[in-house]
Amino acid sequence: MVATPSNLTLWNPGNPLPSGNTQKQEPRFSNHAFQSLWENSIDGLALTDSDGIFVNVNQGYCQIFGKSKDELIGQPFYVVWDGGERAQRLQDAYKKRFAANKLETHVERRLKLWSSEQIDIEASGSFVESDDGQKLLLTVIRNITRRKQAEASLRRSEKRFHDIFDNAVQGMFQSTPDGHLIAANPALLKLLGYSTFEEMAAVNMSSVYVNAEDRMMLGELLKAKGYCSNIELQLKRKDGKVITVCEHSRAIKNEFGEVVEYEGIIEDMTVRKALEKKLDQYLTALKASEDSLKTLNAQKDKLFSILSHDLRSPFSSIIGFTKILQEERETLSEEEQIEFLGFIRQAAEQQLGLVNKLLDWSRFETGRVTVDMKEIKLETIVQKSIDGVQGIAKPKNIHLSSTLRPNLISRGDEQMLMQVFSNLVSNALKFTPHGGSITVNLAEETNDAWVVGVNDTGAGIPKQDLKKLFKVEEKYTREGLDGEKGTGLGLPVVYEIVQKHSGSITVESEEGKGTTFFVRLPKYSAVEGVKVMVVDDENGVRTLHSRYVKRAVPDATVIYAANGEEALELARKYHPTVVVSDYAMPKMDGFEFLTALKKDENLKAIPVLIITGEDSAASKDALRIAGAQAVLSKPIAPEKLEEVLLQALCQTKQKAQ
Repeated sequence: MVATPSNLTLWNPGNPLPSGNTQKQEPRFSNHAFQSLWENSIDGLALTDSDGIFVNVNQGYCQIFGKSKDELIGQPFYVVWDGGERAQRLQDAYKKRFAANKLETHVERRLKLWSSEQIDIEASGSFVESDDGQKLLLTVIRNITRRKQAEASLRRSEKRFHDIFDNAVQGMFQSTPDGHLIAANPALLKLLGYSTFEEMAAVNMSSVYVNAEDRMMLGELLKAKGYCSNIELQLKRKDGKVITVCEHSRAIKNEFGEVVEYEGIIEDMTVRKALEKKLDQYLTALKASEDSLKTLNAQKDKLFSILSHDLRSPFSSIIGFTKILQEERETLSEEEQIEFLGFIRQAAEQQLGLVNKLLDWSRFETGRVTVDMKEIKLETIVQKSIDGVQGIAKPKNIHLSSTLRPNLISRGDEQMLMQVFSNLVSNALKFTPHGGSITVNLAEETNDAWVVGVNDTGAGIPKQDLKKLFKVEEKYTREGLDGEKGTGLGLPVVYEIVQKHSGSITVESEEGKGTTFFVRLPKYSAVEGVKVMVVDDENGVRTLHSRYVKRAVPDATVIYAANGEEALELARKYHPTVVVSDYAMPKMDGFEFLTALKKDENLKAIPVLIITGEDSAASKDALRIAGAQAVLSKPIAPEKLEEVLLQALCQTKQKAQ
């Protein structure tokens, strides 16, 4: 007899019926309900007897295993799957469990079907009794292959997510709105300087933000918009160091629309910001260089437009008189020939003087001048300059004298400074009448400079021409009282030499009463009253560099600063003689400090030596253009630092305005 749902009742293994007992238990479902469940269930339902033989199966079971009722009823249970050699063992095990009333109430397993297809199933069983008292096993099977595939896919996705999360180079996080960390990947831990997640989770995320208002602003933005991107912030590492980051995050909301979590990515902007800063420095340097080139080109264009006449003019005289001497020599008297040769010589000397001055100016402009700085006595330099032109002064009965005392010590290039005073005295001779006087005296003495005056009793210079004297593009020149020619380049060269010596030159003149040139040169006091500021963010480096300073200048006072911001404040307070500064520092680096210092009218004359670990030539060029006296590379050689420091000490603390 085939068991059907309508003639079955549930079997209670905990209260087995005696053999042959035909008394029926109370059905859990009505026959109609059980019949409907059997026919319409999407799960597979099968009834097997004590030997594991199919008594009945529903349509859902047939669909799962790909066999019809006729193919299954009367067959052992293992025909639906590939039992193979284990078939007999499986059937024996089934019979033992059946006899002992042992059920697998819920199992999940993978089956290889008779068709070789593999599926995942979920199965449960219960004993039932037919109307004739036969005990049967009701097995309920559900095909969970797709669910298992979905779960496997989800696990793979989760693994991929965790792999990405754990191995991402950018910091990733999850946190609650009140700042408690839920998750953080290794990149974020490294970025913020924490060793373990537990260590970082103990810190409220709100305290990581340098400005607490930033996180509040982010919270409002995420609440209103749901996400944010490219928000630049400053965070504090565990060691207190401040870093610049870019945050991209979104809000996770529950079913009520309430924000329950934040998750996002933290991108380290420190390197990018450093590169942007360096790029800005390069652009600043390039802009300064471009402006300088434009000015220089404009000056050169104007200069050469002026020189084009002066360079050609003497050749007209030379060529003209040479042609006459060649073609008319036989008709010319000896006196005329000598006169014409004199004109040729005069024109050639004028041309040579112009070329020599032009070359001198060019050497200064192109930086091809080597300055041999050493201790010098100004009185000796001036006296040599005066002695060199006495042969011109005596025929004109002009009195030359110097009242400089012997102890006026400066530091500079002896030959160049002689050129300065020789030029000034020679110019004075051209415009001083017979019987006049030229005097060199100490016009002024300050704490850090000598001001030497070169005074004549000559014709003076028109007021409107005074501003042209030192500009090479103006090429200002006048004939001397006895017709002496000038090149117009002497005073611009003098100006360049004085600038090279960290000095200045000014002029006062009144027509008919004479002219005085004032040459301001720094006093040489390398071992007296010297204040050297050492700037570096590392205490050990500051100590090391201060030792180098003391080796060069034992009596120097050393001022310490940990960054450019502090150095700028101390420079305003103490006005150091020289600054030795590192390049890479927090808050304000060496470039920013240098730029700020050179913009301050009271500090811009202070020589600054920059020590940098940067290998880029462009970076060093940027520092030089910004005003650094010297740029030294790490590791610094003590001898090199001492050398440039001693050279820098000849600078004045404050240049004349």
